[in-house]
Amino acid sequence: RKLRRERRERERRERDEREERPVFVFSFLLLVAMYQRSVVLGGSCCSAAASASARRAPSISMGLNSGASHFSCGGAERRVGTNVRNGAVVFAMRHRAKRHLLSRPSDQRKALLRSLTTELLRHGRIKTTKQKAKAIVEHVDKVITWAKQASKVDGAKAEHKKNLAKSFLYDDALVANIFEEAAERYEDRPGGYTRITPTAARRGDNSAMVYIELV
Repeated sequence: RKLRRERRERERRERDEREERPVFVFSFLLLVAMYQRSVVLGGSCCSAAASASARRAPSISMGLNSGASHFSCGGAERRVGTNVRNGAVVFAMRHRAKRHLLSRPSDQRKALLRSLTTELLRHGRIKTTKQKAKAIVEHVDKVITWAKQASKVDGAKAEHKKNLAKSFLYDDALVANIFEEAAERYEDRPGGYTRITPTAARRGDNSAMVYIELV
């Protein structure tokens, strides 16, 4: 009984230490971030202290806009915090900010994009929602580009481009027709093979509807 009591006490102490460690680390990182923000961005209420801190650490204030800093990379962050009143600029990373998720899991989304791309290339014009139309534009352009590239090569390279299209589209006969006609039809067009035309919103949920067609 005494051994069990000591073992429980030891496990409780270890559990408490594991719970306190992340809090300490987070508090430390928070203090560091607040210090860097006061040094680099500097509010009007503490401009004198901020200027003194900036003289002590000039590399931080100079690094934000330099080419070596990741803050200056286009598209890697976005500016947020419109309620900031001291002239500061707050950066936030684009975590999980993906495009064209279409409110579906990955397998259903890929199947939907393949199906819509196949139907657009088969019929030349379809009606769908605005978000779905924007999502399939890049796939339609890619298939037509494969067809144009295959017309300029022979043998295994051309067959490889055709196999890429067959692996994406659901109709092998449609792939053969595209590779026969697309090169001549879009010979002088370097890209932009689709056109999106808005139409009336869908009844029920008022979703924005468009016509997407091949030019």
